[in-house]
Order: sequence, then structure tokens, then C-alpha cells
Amino acid sequence: MKLGRNDRCWCGSGVKFKKCHLGRESQSPVKSWEASAISKKAFAVKFCSAPAAMHADCTGLIVRAHTVPKSGSLAKIAENGHVYAFVPTLEDLIKHDGVLPPKLVGVNGASTFTGFCSKHDNELFAPVEQENFSSRPDQCFLLSYRAYAREVYTKKAAAASAKQHLILDRGKPVIEQIGIQATSAAYGLGLSAALNDIEHHQPRFEAPLLSGDYSAVRAYVISFDAPPPVMCSGSFAPEQDFAGLTLQDLADLSVIPHLISVTSFFGGLHGHVVFVWLPDDDPVCLPFVRSLASIPDSDLSSALVRFMFEFFENVHINPSWWRGLSQAHQEALIRRMAASANPQLERSADCLRPDEWSVSPWAVVKREWIGAHP
Repeated sequence: MKLGRNDRCWCGSGVKFKKCHLGRESQSPVKSWEASAISKKAFAVKFCSAPAAMHADCTGLIVRAHTVPKSGSLAKIAENGHVYAFVPTLEDLIKHDGVLPPKLVGVNGASTFTGFCSKHDNELFAPVEQENFSSRPDQCFLLSYRAYAREVYTKKAAAASAKQHLILDRGKPVIEQIGIQATSAAYGLGLSAALNDIEHHQPRFEAPLLSGDYSAVRAYVISFDAPPPVMCSGSFAPEQDFAGLTLQDLADLSVIPHLISVTSFFGGLHGHVVFVWLPDDDPVCLPFVRSLASIPDSDLSSALVRFMFEFFENVHINPSWWRGLSQAHQEALIRRMAASANPQLERSADCLRPDEWSVSPWAVVKREWIGAHP
């Protein structure tokens, strides 16, 4: 590239070349701790995820809100106050070449994000935190809203972090600078699309909370006789169903994807895995859940484990259950999570279909549809 000092930089920053990438290869490389500090700062932002109409009632204190309840759920699968979780620090990613093993974390810090003030964290989610879960539409929706709020928080934090990570090409040869900037640009484009999707979905998710009308909520509830040894909470856009059939194309950034939320937890009397969506998402979510509902009880736990490791990093695991898996099975699940978290790898159409690994079945007590037509 032949650029003059006062030409716009090739990276697309809009800044003059002399103030951007001129001589970047001679600069001091970014230390791993510097990059890690950038990410930690982005993911330490604090705000209340309650609807804006409720913000006048916010307390000044932002708390570490648990997406999977601590005392009622995480404590049920913890040993000595700890569960296994995947903690994606940059230092560990470098140490393990991008493939993270789970580590023991205390339940106080597990599955948390600084996304609600203390008032709204306590009051909004009281029906699922202070009552036994009975599959009421309001309880199902609140599980979904909290999972959605965490995804919004994570996307915003990732977007803030991504802007800062553009300096990671410092001290690299020009050809590597080009690669890093191109990868960052593609990642940023995906995050920008995700944030646009969030703006589209936000009024739909806030409407039931503001009106108190949960009659339109759809859910599929699987109940077990004990706490699920793998717990998670998240919101995602299904690309394929459990039979490998394509449901929507997420590569088409002009299309607003359909969303579904899932929470695996203990509801006071039984363990549950709850899938929740809204009526506008029926075209994708109904066939997705139908494909899950068709799986027999004997294979259901294995299917849910594949699913949770495929789509969520916010996974928390009973230590004895994890240690009871063979080393090969553990490594297969770790690779699955690492591959699914890599934006440069395309998700396999067969990612939810049965593979060579299975887990001992969790005893199913009941399956039920809420507000949906199976």
C-alpha cells in the first residue's frame, strides 16, 4: 500500500495515516495483561436493565445479579460452595490456546452480571426467587427476561471491548495488522447487527413486564426429580433444530432473528429446564421446541447437555457430575464450547444431533406446554 502521511488510513478509522497505522509495526506490542484489562473494564460496566419507564424507581446501588439463582439453584449443585464454570479470561485463553477447561468458582460470583439495581433485582424476580416454580406464565417470562437482559449486557460490553481491541495489532508486521483489522471489522459488524436486533426486540420484551399481562407467553417446561447437574441461563437465536433442519439464516444480517430463552435451575420442588419465547417468534421457536419434545426421556439429558455446551458459555456444573464423565467426554464438551464461541467457525448443521457421547438420564417428572400449541 502506498499511502501518503495525510491520506486516510487503510484500516477505515477515518483518521490520517500518520496518526493511525504509520509505523505501527515499530510500536511496543500490547501485553496480555493490557488486553485483559480492557475486557475486564468493558464487562464491569454497571446499569439497570429494567425498562426505562421504571428507572425513576431505581436505587443507586447496582448489584451482581444472578442469572441462575444462587441459594435456590447453584447452591444445590455446589460442593464446598463451588461449581465448575468456564471463565474466559485472556490469560487463560492464551495459556490453553483458546480451548478453556472449566474451573471451580464460588457460587457467590457464579452466573452474575452487574445489570440490575438492588430494588429491581429483588422486586421484579421475586416470583421466581421467593416462590416455588409452578410453570406460571409470569414465572416463565421472568426467567426469559433475565436471560435476555444478560445477553443485552454481554453484547454491549463486547461491543465496547471490541473497539478497544483494535490496538492489538501494535508491533505486528503490516500483513498481520491487516488480518487483525479485518477480523475485528467482521466481529464488529456482527456485534452491530446484534445491537440493532436488541433495539428491535426490546419493546416486545418490556411490554409484558410493564403491562403485567403474561397471557401471550409461550414456554416448554421439562421437570426433573432433582436439580439438573448442569445449569445455565441465556437467550439465543436457533439456527437448526435437534434433527439438524435449518430454521433461520443468521448470516443474513438484514433479517431480524427469532429468539428463545432457556434457563436450567431448581425450582424448589423439582429441577427444570424452561424454554420461553413470544408469539412473534413462533415460526422458528415452535419447530425448534417440537424437535426437542420428540426426543424420548432416555436421550433427553444428553440432548440438553449438547445444547447447553453448544450455545452458552454461562454454564455451571456440579463438580461430581463433571468428574464422573470420562476424560474423553470432558474434552469433547470443552472442544464443543470452544468451537461454538469462535466467531470464525461456522456452526455445524448437525451440532444438536446425537453424537458418540451420552450422559446418564436425569429422571423426568413432567413435560408441559405453556400458552403454545404443540
